[in-house]
Amino acid sequence: MAGNTSSNPLALFQQAQALHREGKFGLAESHYLRVVKLDPNHADAWHLLGVLAYQTGNTIKAIKHYRRAVEIRPGFAQAFNNLALAHKARSENSAALQAFERALAIRPEYVEAAFNVALLHETEGNPAAAEKAYRHALAIRPEYLDALINLGNLLRRQHRASEARDLLAPTQRMHSEHAALAGNLALIHLDLGDYAPARSLGATAARLAPQEARWWEVQGVAARLQNDLDAALPLLARARQLAPEDAGKQFEYGLALESAGDYAQACSVLGKARAAEPQWQRLRWSERLLLPTMPNDEAAVDAALVRFGQGLEDLHAGLKLDTPAAIASALDAAAATCPFQLHYLPRDNSVLQQRYAELVQRVALAAAPQFACAPTKPQRAPGAKLRIGFVSAYLRTHTVARYFSRYITDLDTTRFETFVWHTGDSSDALTESIAAASTHYLQTDRLPLSLAQMIRAADLDALIYLDIGLDPRQLLLASWRLAPLQCLAYGHPVSSGLPSIDYFLGADALEPTHAQKHYREKLLSLPGLGARPAPPPVAGDGAWLRENSPNKPVLLCLQNLIKLVPEFDRILACIAARSGARIVLFDRCAHLGQIFMRRIAPAFAAEGLRVEDSVELLPLRVYSEFLGGVQAADLVLDTPWFCGGGTSLDALGVGTPVVTLEGPMARGRQTAGMLRLLGIDELITTDADAYVELVVALCADKKRRDDLRLRISQSAEKLFNDPTPLTALQVFLRGAV
Repeated sequence: MAGNTSSNPLALFQQAQALHREGKFGLAESHYLRVVKLDPNHADAWHLLGVLAYQTGNTIKAIKHYRRAVEIRPGFAQAFNNLALAHKARSENSAALQAFERALAIRPEYVEAAFNVALLHETEGNPAAAEKAYRHALAIRPEYLDALINLGNLLRRQHRASEARDLLAPTQRMHSEHAALAGNLALIHLDLGDYAPARSLGATAARLAPQEARWWEVQGVAARLQNDLDAALPLLARARQLAPEDAGKQFEYGLALESAGDYAQACSVLGKARAAEPQWQRLRWSERLLLPTMPNDEAAVDAALVRFGQGLEDLHAGLKLDTPAAIASALDAAAATCPFQLHYLPRDNSVLQQRYAELVQRVALAAAPQFACAPTKPQRAPGAKLRIGFVSAYLRTHTVARYFSRYITDLDTTRFETFVWHTGDSSDALTESIAAASTHYLQTDRLPLSLAQMIRAADLDALIYLDIGLDPRQLLLASWRLAPLQCLAYGHPVSSGLPSIDYFLGADALEPTHAQKHYREKLLSLPGLGARPAPPPVAGDGAWLRENSPNKPVLLCLQNLIKLVPEFDRILACIAARSGARIVLFDRCAHLGQIFMRRIAPAFAAEGLRVEDSVELLPLRVYSEFLGGVQAADLVLDTPWFCGGGTSLDALGVGTPVVTLEGPMARGRQTAGMLRLLGIDELITTDADAYVELVVALCADKKRRDDLRLRISQSAEKLFNDPTPLTALQVFLRGAV
């Protein structure tokens, strides 16, 4: 019987297949070879010899066997597909593509071959051909989830996230328990700025595949971008734990630690990540330019700025822009890095800002040297409208739009044609009103270089950035000359540091004497606040504010804790000790709040107080209730160095007195400027001791506080209905262009 089997090709082939399935590759190979010795034209045996060689890593032998199989059977589609895979494994992509195409020519419905063609085109960097092949595969098998997910990710990488979402979402609803589908859709929502569905879908994916680090990461990143750091930290810590060697997971965790105020730990985590991926420029920039959100004292401020300056010079010295890949990597870093905290640290950091801007501009001009020079001033017919462009990521309910949306909506439409590019992720009713009032409006997620090309093509007379310093893409865009005249409003009241911005649109009420030295741009101070900000809505119920201390003065500090400089610790402690007041701040992150309370505790102890007896951190309220609480407070305590803007408008808009310590630069003079416009200069102080004295005196004098409320309420309209800044802006634009 054995003798009969050894001479029977069919029986030998079946034995070989059984051995192959059992993983007995050596015996299987010997049986296949005996088959082809008995029957040299046995195409299936040659094919499976190729499969076996491929499985054992011998791609040269695999190609030889596959070729023999297709020579014998030219219509052998599966063998052509596998021949292509062997060529692809050897990076012989041209030969691989030819073999895949032969497989599809033989069997047009061969869905695996279509999928493999798509993968090959992706490897080759041909996204259009890859997309076509994925869509071919999906036309054959609409429920082919691997092809669907890959196509979605391809669209996402091409910044076509809305298309990717629309492609994956219907299938994900039908396959709600598929981890990869939910997770990849979460990544798409993350790119779109849809953070709530990104978190929900990421949680689903993590539940279904709990060992997959990226599904924990997508939830954590979405939570961080929602400023929900208390949720972000454990999620990102879990992702890091699951993938300890992954620098990307370390990077995201480090960013969350930085935002939550844990500077030392963030430095450590990002330093380890950079050691693992030293060529990743975005990580390198973030690590070298890391700044504390909650410095412990003045010495910590100085040390952090020294580190930042050294890091900045290291980046300048190590910046390589000699290849397209190096430029692309640096461009990615510049578009994602924002030293936002730099100007919250209580020093004049204009030189550092200028040096950072020079770094970004070096990258920008390497990527697009054609934008180094301003375009020629357009020649308009007499009486033709001037074309004015506006760029912002915050054309929604946000302080930037609150101040400057009327730059867009109230321009004289008989003289100006407006072009608005909204680069932010979200929109609301205010966005819609801005869009409706604009001649041309586009909300876009284009990459900065692509957007720059669009703006340059609009043939503008002037381009106004409403904010630079909040979203890193704006500084990159502003590094290019996209219009003959380029201006910056004070949505972030800091110089851009760029020579490509001609004017900084400041405000008479904010700028001190000799303010020009604070700006690289030429300072143009518009009348009053330099803008026409919107008033707050009607305040809601504020009874919640006094629930814990009905018989004490209640003092509100409305700023984010990251604005509270170390100098303010002693001020708060002295006020509490001398007035007996309860000081209320808002807790936007428990981790940051704990760090803050630990920092200020020694100052309160020096006054014989326990910090927890005098200071209360409360969760943020919905806006109407927040305003109710502001209205119910006895006083609002403005922060030194970087004072309130929108929050001071809220307080004064509901009639509550604000005590301010006027600073040397515009960022610390907004509240003082408002008070002078109202004729209430007596709430402005110029040193810490005077600030404490005034607050203590007001806490003890209800009649004086009531009188101040009346005066504020009677004159508050001056802050919100002053037409002169916009009139002056229009006069400037007509004269300057």
